[in-house]
Formats: sequence, structure tokens, C-alpha cells
Amino acid sequence: INNIIIASKNIEEYLKYIKTVLNIFDKVYIYILVEKSFIAYLSVRFLSYIVNSKGVAKIDDKIAIFKKLKFLNIFKTLEQYFSIAK
Repeated sequence: INNIIIASKNIEEYLKYIKTVLNIFDKVYIYILVEKSFIAYLSVRFLSYIVNSKGVAKIDDKIAIFKKLKFLNIFKTLEQYFSIAK
């Protein structure tokens, strides 16, 4: 098991889920490392999603980043550079 995300609408429900999952793990001899555990985060980024108390939302970061990029006209930039460098 690589990742387990437990999300809930409030802390009481969250702690109940944590206890349930840990009890199940204990019964089947699965143990987690405390050093690798992250508990009580308000929001978690997992793969291409954000998981929080409001639900799961898809992140389109890669698409948004490319939409924001401005590609310079290379020839125009070189002309300007060479005119300054003269």
C-alpha cells in the first residue's frame, strides 16, 4: 500500500475513520511508519487532485501553466539583441 487518504467533513469524523483504518490494519498485520505519515492536513494534493473537506477536485496545473506561458518571437528578440549589442 503506497497511499491512503482519509478525508471527512469534521475532526471528530476524521479521528473515527483513522481509528477504524488503524484497527483494520492491526487485524491483518499491516503497519505504517509514523515518519511517513501525515495526519490532519486541511488539504492534500494527490496525483492530479486536491482532496479536502469539500470533496475532490481535479487539478489542471499542467494545462494552466502552458496557457499562461508567453512564447517570445525568437527572431524579433534576436534582432533587438543584436541591435543593442552593436
